[in-house]
Amino acid sequence: MNALALAVLLVPAARAASSSAAAGGSSLPEYAASTAPVTLDEVAARFSAFDARLLTLRADFRQFVRLDGSDSTQQVEGSVLFKKPDLMLLTHRLPEAQTVVSDGTWLWVYRPSTNQAIQTKLDQWRRSEPLAKGLLDFGRSADLLQRYAASISTVSAPGADGYRTFAVRLTPKPADRKAGDADFVLTLRASTRDFFPYESELRVGRASIRSTFSNVRLNPDIPDAVFRFTPPADADVFKTPGDSR
Repeated sequence: MNALALAVLLVPAARAASSSAAAGGSSLPEYAASTAPVTLDEVAARFSAFDARLLTLRADFRQFVRLDGSDSTQQVEGSVLFKKPDLMLLTHRLPEAQTVVSDGTWLWVYRPSTNQAIQTKLDQWRRSEPLAKGLLDFGRSADLLQRYAASISTVSAPGADGYRTFAVRLTPKPADRKAGDADFVLTLRASTRDFFPYESELRVGRASIRSTFSNVRLNPDIPDAVFRFTPPADADVFKTPGDSR
């Protein structure tokens, strides 16, 4: 989690529930520092344990989008609320106000500056938007290790606290590659402190998309109403081709 830029989301009052509706939650669970090798089996087990525990999540995020050969980097900042299996609210602060909200079936993108809303099927958005792979994989980290060819690409030396950071490299399995597909590499970075993928970097074609997460709260109380969206009565509403109710 949009492509080369899901801009800013500010949920307008009375249109979508405010992200402040998420209350409480806990810090991420921590593991004891260890000097044992970081293995893919251990990472898969830790990811699986976290996925099973995750019901809801709140976090702040930043995304940095860059095209090869370009000197500029597009930066997007905001917050995300997530509820299993596919409820999501993105509230962007930069570079401009925009709402992205999913009720599990439909996904809405609303930009107050133009008073325009786009409605699309969530599954279609997942397939077409590279950023979705960085924002909509909460609770599916272990599944990613199964669906893609995975390897531990880097492991840092222990820090002063004894914890290490590591990166998992994911690429399509040979049987899943299709002729003409752009190169695809997804890298997840985490710490042995909590094994939460606090950073993901997607390389697809000429684009590099890096997402970082902070202020993560696990299982806050989030009402389902947060993930319902109704466009303003005077908004221009567009449906992507092939979408109909």
